[in-house]
Amino acid sequence: MRVAYGVIIIGGGHAGVEAAWACANLLSEPGSVALVTQDPSKIGVMSCNPAIGGLAKGQLVREIDAMGGLMGLAADATGIQFKVLNQSKGAAVHGPRAQCDKHAYARAVQRLVATRPEIEIIAGSVERLAVERGRVRGVVVLGRDGEAITLSARAVVLTTGTFMRGLMHCGEQRTAGGRFGEAPAVGISAALCDLGFELGRLKTGTPPRLRRGTISWDTLEPARGDNVPVPFSDLSGIDEAGAFGEGDDLPASWTRFPVMPQVECRQTRTTAAAHALIRENLHRAPMYSGQIESVGPRYCPSIEDKVVRFAERDSHGVFLEPESLDDDWVYCNGISTSLPPDVQDAIVRAMPGCERAEILRYGYAVEYDMVRPHQIDATGMTKRVAGLFLAGQINGTSGYEEAAAQGLVAGLNAARFAQGQTPVVFGRDQAYLGVLMDDLVTKTPVEPYRMFTSRAEHRLHLRSDNAPDRLTPVAMDLGLLNGSAMGRARAARYERRRALMSAVQAVVDRAQADGVPLAKLTRTDRYEAADLKRDLAHCGGIPADADAGLVDAVVRTVHADRRYAPYLAREQAELKRRVALEHAPLPATIEYASLGYLRAEAMEALTRFRPSTFGQAGRLEGMTPADLTLLSVLIEKWRQTNRTRGTMAGDEGSNR
Repeated sequence: MRVAYGVIIIGGGHAGVEAAWACANLLSEPGSVALVTQDPSKIGVMSCNPAIGGLAKGQLVREIDAMGGLMGLAADATGIQFKVLNQSKGAAVHGPRAQCDKHAYARAVQRLVATRPEIEIIAGSVERLAVERGRVRGVVVLGRDGEAITLSARAVVLTTGTFMRGLMHCGEQRTAGGRFGEAPAVGISAALCDLGFELGRLKTGTPPRLRRGTISWDTLEPARGDNVPVPFSDLSGIDEAGAFGEGDDLPASWTRFPVMPQVECRQTRTTAAAHALIRENLHRAPMYSGQIESVGPRYCPSIEDKVVRFAERDSHGVFLEPESLDDDWVYCNGISTSLPPDVQDAIVRAMPGCERAEILRYGYAVEYDMVRPHQIDATGMTKRVAGLFLAGQINGTSGYEEAAAQGLVAGLNAARFAQGQTPVVFGRDQAYLGVLMDDLVTKTPVEPYRMFTSRAEHRLHLRSDNAPDRLTPVAMDLGLLNGSAMGRARAARYERRRALMSAVQAVVDRAQADGVPLAKLTRTDRYEAADLKRDLAHCGGIPADADAGLVDAVVRTVHADRRYAPYLAREQAELKRRVALEHAPLPATIEYASLGYLRAEAMEALTRFRPSTFGQAGRLEGMTPADLTLLSVLIEKWRQTNRTRGTMAGDEGSNR
């Protein structure tokens, strides 16, 4: 084991592996990236629902894939049910989702990471950060043998998940740990406090798992996947596997998709009797007894929260989702809980089809420390310590996808920081990646943050189908696709997509179906992507040798582009009017309290978050349009004063 690295990644969860993968793509030297984790066998583990994607989350996974990440490939290789959510609505809110085999997913991630000689995995727990003169220099790792080792690096990415002072609750029982059977990370919270970071405390939870053989499975309504599954990755199902290599390192989803046998889930529901029991036992629920003081996710509430908040309802839907093809475990999606085991038994057995169900693992809640994200910028780097990046639940988010997206952004920028390059910030009009990071740095989460399409004002453009068109050219320019044969294959795939897209667009502009121009048909309500594909085939608009999967993907995008064209044109015009203000920099050295005239709430928000641009300032909690107008006047006055004094040097730099 070496002791000097380009970048050190702390944590092997979804944020950590994407950060390490991005760094490996940019730092080509073998062993240049250290991935430190308490247990290497847990890298890529799906600790809650073994599902990837969903509403808005699916867009994030597609963007991660377009940028050369690994989550989409791992999901495609291990998905046991694929479904695009919201298909009855427009393409802008379609949400690809995959129920994955949890054991196979972790194996796939570990196998992918093992293909990268740039990544060295180190078993241990980080106890302290080495910081000198406001810049990170490395970490102190406590190995499994108890020996402390100092590792040096030019940048560090911290992705601790729910492990920082993690405490699990099941009824009155409390157990130290970040997830079932795994110890918490204790030292890092104190280390961050010592460096002056403001920490918060959040809560998340998980439902009970049932033994499938004890469920009356066939009596329950099926919840089926799509007949024709749609992959997350543009590399899945292609015939160019030889570009990556042969043998066990080859992602199975390259040569066929789907890879694994597909399964059906089942639907059941809670009952009025179970709700009455929950109300009778609220005093034993940690969230209501005072045992837990932190805030849980509003959009993924526990069943006890649902019963209290929606008292008028006597039933809530529950999806029973197989966790793996290799075991008998079933995930109860919809009844996350930390109630005592005896109450959980009664809740489960009151559900239709589960009268004799055996609980293999009881649900529990976990409290954990996070770093309030007004202390990072949109690259993931902390404002207090240069070179220290945070990603995942440490920033107050929930979900595998949000964590992985932050990991990609932080890993990309950590590698660039280590190489002395300028940071990369994604715009809200460019990607859900940009929406996520901008939301985190302009609004302190009071509950675990979850991505929704409603958070993206440019969602007509930020669709799952066009992620490679938006972001793969960016990844190519940044060098993210140069570090491996897989990346080069992705770049080649994009070039073929671009050529086919251009050809199809040209045919749509000139061809007709039954005397009606295709360009006109694509804007009508009942003309779907399948209709466009049929008519393109009839008029010779699809090359005979084109890959079927690529054709389907291109046709979906062309259809959506044409359908949304009038709205996108209007949106682009509005965007041009906003862009000047959005990217106009704010002075890094200004003291907002010295400006006067600003409302106290606006001044407090500006001082707390230290926004980099006027666009970010306008989205801060407590800022009104009138505040922003006044701020622009005061900033210009401040600049004129400083020009007169000759002290303007450096005020347009990055906001650190």
